[in-house]
Amino acid sequence: MPALTHSVAQPSAQSESVAPTTVALVESWPDGRTIYELTSTRRASMWTPFFPRVDGYKLPEGATPVYAVQFGRVLVGRNIHVDISVLLGSAQPPGVPIASVVVSPGSRVVIDALAKFGVQPVTLSMVDVAPMTPYLPTVVSVSPQIEVANVDLLNAPYPGYRMTLRNLGSKGVSNVHVQSYRGQEKALSALKRAEDGRPMMHPGGSYTFDMNLTSGLANELTAPGRWTPRAIDLIEFDSVRWDDGTYDGTPPFPDADALIESDSGRRLQLRRIVDALRAALAEPSSGFGLLASAKNRIDVLTDAEPDQVDAAKLAMQSTKASVRADIARFE
Repeated sequence: MPALTHSVAQPSAQSESVAPTTVALVESWPDGRTIYELTSTRRASMWTPFFPRVDGYKLPEGATPVYAVQFGRVLVGRNIHVDISVLLGSAQPPGVPIASVVVSPGSRVVIDALAKFGVQPVTLSMVDVAPMTPYLPTVVSVSPQIEVANVDLLNAPYPGYRMTLRNLGSKGVSNVHVQSYRGQEKALSALKRAEDGRPMMHPGGSYTFDMNLTSGLANELTAPGRWTPRAIDLIEFDSVRWDDGTYDGTPPFPDADALIESDSGRRLQLRRIVDALRAALAEPSSGFGLLASAKNRIDVLTDAEPDQVDAAKLAMQSTKASVRADIARFE
């Protein structure tokens, strides 16, 4: 393991008005794997690329294979409302909706519609959650330029950790990969980044995020009808991508990083374009007047933001140019 920067962690005081989560959605697959997902009145989602496929299934010509199965969940009264979808080709949304179901205490709901996409059916149920309080893990950073400034404990609605990073370097940080462990076993992981193509941390800046212990597998200690999340022992920030494309540490998905940066810029520009088109449609003009209004509103949009990473800037510019060219076809 490379030279590491250790954190200083302190327990966090939380508002008593937020109650801990008391139920979990259970996803039981035919291959014997069972996943538990803490569920509260806050809508949450999880996707997994690990699922059993239908033996002998043949992908239709021109179709894209399922990359992951996604579950959106929220507690409504005593029931869990679940939206099931599949992500095709990659983990990028949107997914293809499969079913929306209600899971009640004591019920078991089988999602047979997954078979249409070559995925074996999953059975959904719910269990009670035994209370747990996470302990402070060891938290380390692969880069001496990324300080783990603070780690707080969270207890409600989900147990977990709130972490603050600080950039001590002279360059901006595009993304940071975090990998957690229970003993020697890999647990939760995430790629933390900004959503608008900008660095997540400028030099001297900080970044705070939560790592919630919302999911886990069954083990030998799991009692029937009851589940408890397991705390994390080690959290490692094992890769840092700087805004010039260089790294500290070893990135798990180096080929995807530039694509993610580009996608962030494209999505930001598309949101702005949609807002501009909606504003044009809200005007009383029609026909060529409406077209001119849409064109003018898009023309004044910023081509790119000066503090974005290069891939995001290029995506912003090309997205605007593409939409502008589409409008020009109707002039």
